[in-house]
Amino acid sequence: MSWPQVIAVFIGGGLGSLARYLISLLVLRASIGLFPWATVIANVLSCLVMALYMNYSSERLMLDSWQRLFVLVGFCGGFSTFSTFSLENFLLLRQGAFGVLGLNITISVILCVLVFVFLFKGIRTV
Repeated sequence: MSWPQVIAVFIGGGLGSLARYLISLLVLRASIGLFPWATVIANVLSCLVMALYMNYSSERLMLDSWQRLFVLVGFCGGFSTFSTFSLENFLLLRQGAFGVLGLNITISVILCVLVFVFLFKGIRTV
């Protein structure tokens, strides 16, 4: 681990978190209801960024390059929201909103996996 790698993860994570916050603000202004669209959108977009970047960089950059760490670990890590996804599902469960709970889990997981099915061409992993 080198300082450029640490700084890349730090800055990427900050930018990813900021992007997540901005999406939340936009979605909250545009929608009403129980369904957690901001989290779904952030997670799917994070998977989209990851799949596209991995396609682009799979043969061009070493696995521990600062660029890959910036995008995949930093930005995508700060942008995706598994902890928020889990909390929202717990709250839906507690509210007895079982239909919305099932729909959220199904839509989120299926869409995120489909992003990789349709966009990821490489065989290398992070």
